[in-house]
Amino acid sequence: MFEWLSTRDPIFIYIFLFFNAFFESIFPPYPSDAFVLVFSFIAGRGSFNPIFVYIFTVLGNICGIMIIYYIGREYGKCLIQTLSRTFFGRLLPIKMIEESKQKFARYGDLIILLNRFFPGMRAPICFTAGIVGIRNIKVFVYALISILIWNLFLVSVGFYIGTTWVEASKFLRNYNIIVTIIMLVCLTVLILVYFLKKRKK
Repeated sequence: MFEWLSTRDPIFIYIFLFFNAFFESIFPPYPSDAFVLVFSFIAGRGSFNPIFVYIFTVLGNICGIMIIYYIGREYGKCLIQTLSRTFFGRLLPIKMIEESKQKFARYGDLIILLNRFFPGMRAPICFTAGIVGIRNIKVFVYALISILIWNLFLVSVGFYIGTTWVEASKFLRNYNIIVTIIMLVCLTVLILVYFLKKRKK
């Protein structure tokens, strides 16, 4: 795979990286970071320019994030009301969603600033920012800072630290597993606290 990718036209690769990052911002399960690691690793072998790998990935991320933000701002409340009338409304009562929105409005700046470091939560975070009504310029600046830092870190891992693909991919896999476990534990605790309070009332 590395041999085949290293012989592709760099322009094709950079455009692919743009849409790769763009799609990941809209559809969180998509493994965008793995592709960035692959091409950063190949760039370290002299096939591509790591600066362009970085720039096109950043551009794709920020475009995807801002589209998700605008969808949340324009249609988010309507979507939540629709979901509240379905099976999902029983799992996440509308009152709990409203309380979460209030907390997000209070700590939203910090959450958006750290959004790239939470795999699987990047799109929902910016979608929620749109629902809450955080200013677009603030979302853009904070999300861009987060994207710049994360992708610089990711490209550096692939380019400098990843002397072998096994090391680079293992690092990313372990990071994602640890962060996902922490987020699931926190989510479980929050849900338990909510239902315990409800039961006492």
